[in-house]
Amino acid sequence: MSLHSWTATLRQGWQTAWARRSPRERQLLGIGFGVLVLAALWLLALAPALRTWQEAPARQTLLDTQSQRMRQLQAQAQGLQKPRAIARTDAALWLEKNLTELGPNARISIQDDSATLSLQAAPAATLARWLSQARDIAQALPTQAQLQQVSPAGPSQQINSPEPTWRGSLVLRLP
Repeated sequence: MSLHSWTATLRQGWQTAWARRSPRERQLLGIGFGVLVLAALWLLALAPALRTWQEAPARQTLLDTQSQRMRQLQAQAQGLQKPRAIARTDAALWLEKNLTELGPNARISIQDDSATLSLQAAPAATLARWLSQARDIAQALPTQAQLQQVSPAGPSQQINSPEPTWRGSLVLRLP
C-alpha cells in the first residue's frame, strides 16, 4: 500500500466518522481541537518568548557586570604591558626604605644606574617577595646574584632548615 492510498483511506475514514457525529458533537470536537491548537501555540511559540522577555533584564544586568569586569581586566592588562615610568631617584628611595623586612643586616649601596644589596640572613620567602615588589614598584631588575643558603643553627643543618635564609649580594639595575 502506497503512502498516497494510505492517506486517502485515512481521510475517507475521518470524513465518515465526522459525518456520523451530531452537530453538537462536531461543535464540541471543533472547540476541543481549537483548544489543542491554542495550547500548542502557547507552549511552542508564546511561552518561550514571554519567558525570554521576562528574563531579559536579569540577563542584561549579568552581561553588563561581565562586560564591566572584562573592561577592567583589559585595562589592567594594558597597564601591565606599558609599565609606568618611575624616576631613578624614586626607585632608589623605595629600595632604601624597604630594606627592613630583609633583616637588620641588609644594606644597599646605590651607584649611578645600579644598586648593590648585601644580605646576611634574609628569609627566602621575604627575599622573593621583596624582589617581586622591587621589580613591580621600583622597576629594579636583578642583573647579578651571589647568594648562599644559610641556617641560623649553623652549616651542618643547612639543608634541613625549616625556613632557608640567604646571605650574599644582589646587583639590581635601576630604571
